[in-house]
Amino acid sequence: MTDLDRAAATAAPITVKDPLAEFLGFKEGGTIQYTLEDAGRYAGHLCPTVATAFEMARAGLKALWPTGTPVRGGVRVTVHSAPDAFANGPLGRVIGYITGAGGVEGFRGLAGHWSRQNLLRFDATAAPFGAVTFERADNGARVVVEALADALPHEPDISANLKPALAGDAGAHARFQAAWTRRVKAVIEHADKVVRVTLPR
Repeated sequence: MTDLDRAAATAAPITVKDPLAEFLGFKEGGTIQYTLEDAGRYAGHLCPTVATAFEMARAGLKALWPTGTPVRGGVRVTVHSAPDAFANGPLGRVIGYITGAGGVEGFRGLAGHWSRQNLLRFDATAAPFGAVTFERADNGARVVVEALADALPHEPDISANLKPALAGDAGAHARFQAAWTRRVKAVIEHADKVVRVTLPR
């Protein structure tokens, strides 16, 4: 197990209830737990953006369901960005993975029930840039979740060692990985400072 694996394992899971899963007999009562490791497997890697998306999903769901278990597939997600701006596309996909929100390619449902299609969208005109709006499909309650990257400590070893690491410098690679892990760990340990929930403007 790597240091990054160990860091990911310290993040608390996100528990949701998926009515479709329950109807189909997948998981007892449709209750599913998603871990940061699951998000990393889905993305194919673990980075500060994936960790931030995971914590944004946690914060948005908790705000919309302050008591009880959040309903997967019952949330509309709008990313305040074009999908190809910075890392906001991958961020949105990780949030969609946890919440069940799909885009045009999303699951269309069964006999008019449990559609996840068009629940995830990107809006380059929405503000603030890079934030995410979570909206309950059943009652229209909405919150905006912002990621505050400036709250994270600067890690100069990431940029300084990237090119040498890619060129095969083992020492630079070790320094890069250590700084990368510290950055991800900072998101996990200080999510209350990295993620902010507000009401829509």
